Amino acid sequence: MIKQLFCCLFMMCSLNVAAQQSTDTKALLAEKMFGFLIENKADSLYENMSEQVKPMLSANQFQGVLQQVEAQVGKYQGHDAWETQEIMGQTCYVSVVRFEKDQLGALIVFDEENKMLGIQFLPVDAIKKE
Repeated sequence: MIKQLFCCLFMMCSLNVAAQQSTDTKALLAEKMFGFLIENKADSLYENMSEQVKPMLSANQFQGVLQQVEAQVGKYQGHDAWETQEIMGQTCYVSVVRFEKDQLGALIVFDEENKMLGIQFLPVDAIKKE
């Protein structure tokens, strides 16, 4: 069930992102986008999506995402600071998210204009550095 949610939740670590701006700026932006997810602000998430991605989804696809995850892994407890990782040639922003019953990884990717290409939950092992 969680795997299906990850697939539906969304993609985009495969677009070719050009030069990245300051990590700190985008880490703050990742925190802001994750806040929209936590606060169930689907319209705000959608407004911050890249124009490349918007035609592939709608704002209502972001509605209730956290509640769906919480139904499976318990109430949201908090998350770690945002870190960067290179995944498939992309700079991605990742954080470990703690729930009552388990932990998941959060991954967010931005384009060169600071618009979001994707936001998703993953198994925590997918974002942990070896």
